[in-house]
Amino acid sequence: MRRRLALPLTLPACLLVAACVADPGSADDAADDDALGGAGGKDDRGGAGFVEVDPTHSSAAFRDYVERAIRALERDGSELARHTARSIRAGRVRIDELVDLTCWDFERVRAELTSVELTSDDYARLTPGSAVARAIADEIDGYMWSDRIYVSRGQPTRRLAATLVHEVNHVINRSEVGYWDDLPTSAFVHEYRAFHAEAMFDPAAYEDLDLIDHVVELYDLDREAIDPEVLAAPLSPRLVPDAAAWAARRVNDDPVDDEAACPGAP
Repeated sequence: MRRRLALPLTLPACLLVAACVADPGSADDAADDDALGGAGGKDDRGGAGFVEVDPTHSSAAFRDYVERAIRALERDGSELARHTARSIRAGRVRIDELVDLTCWDFERVRAELTSVELTSDDYARLTPGSAVARAIADEIDGYMWSDRIYVSRGQPTRRLAATLVHEVNHVINRSEVGYWDDLPTSAFVHEYRAFHAEAMFDPAAYEDLDLIDHVVELYDLDREAIDPEVLAAPLSPRLVPDAAAWAARRVNDDPVDDEAACPGAP
């Protein structure tokens, strides 16, 4: 199983473990990535059916990698998958890979990856194939902040699609802020909801798994400190990234990072 960092927390265990199942197309996907130069960096430019965080730094391999996951969402036909795909196509969220973390997003990630020793100076070394890039990708599959979603390379198509479902759910619920409202209850609510959405899309990955126990254990949450009423009924809106969800989620109102003030800024 791969760990996935949903977003920063000040909790002892803030890494999300995604249960992995074999994707029937994963071998073909890997072969396609190799054929498109998937092991390389994002250095050629071109259009895409989604918006990247850094559109000036792109590659056919990465665009195809994400495109396959979006198409898997579109083929699924469920309301959740359909609206997730539409949200991505409409540019409601921006998607990129972990080597394209903004400086401040890198600072947020490194603060939570306590198992990896990274400094602000390492941001300059966050390049495709670098030791810094490998260290982060070995630990996490996905990360979000505001409308920015970053994903690791190499996930099977359906698991990447599930990662997008999970992270888009965090975006519509502004989880980077909501986590802090009433810890540990608020953290539990945000993760349970995102996991529930992910399990709706990919139920086989969570078969026979108690999501309440899963979230509590993965995040090392104090069950006794979580509101009992929340534990009894943990699912809360918003679950589907539909028009109503986006009307309530004003991404343009999010504070803008001053990249020039980032410790690792060039």
